[in-house]
Amino acid sequence: MALYQFYLAVIPRVGLVKKLNHIPDKISIGNATGYFESNTEQYWKIVEFPSEEIIKEMDKLVDQADWGNDKSNFNWKTHTEELDHDASLSTNSESGKIEEFSFRADLRESDLKFLKCMIDLANKYDFLFMDLKGNVAPPNEIGKLIEQSNSYKFLQNPLRFLTDLRKGETSID
Repeated sequence: MALYQFYLAVIPRVGLVKKLNHIPDKISIGNATGYFESNTEQYWKIVEFPSEEIIKEMDKLVDQADWGNDKSNFNWKTHTEELDHDASLSTNSESGKIEEFSFRADLRESDLKFLKCMIDLANKYDFLFMDLKGNVAPPNEIGKLIEQSNSYKFLQNPLRFLTDLRKGETSID
């Protein structure tokens, strides 16, 4: 992941509430495989949310990638000299229900069009977002997560971010 990309997992609000009886500020993430694991599939599993609508919505926003797509995995990618957005959606091959949904928005985009479209999508379908640290936020509070992110800190002052990283005063998400 490029440092200027801001990662968010998408979580159905109703699934989170059904599972935890409330919306926490933070949920646990995993790294048993050595990689970031969002563990959000548990919230998708308990809701009836077919993937077709979201796939159609995403196809309007971003072209599907020319890799990794099959009957249960969908990937979208915008990559130019100026922009690098992507999204991924996994479904249950039998039921077609969403199992995992995430995206990375390029914070260098001047008007943040892709991120705004993802916020609109979240508002439309009552989704929440979770960052790499497990912080949960509704769509209208994404700015707080962005300002706390390494992506934002790097874009605001790359030299300071890299100096802090070298000194151990910050770490990569």
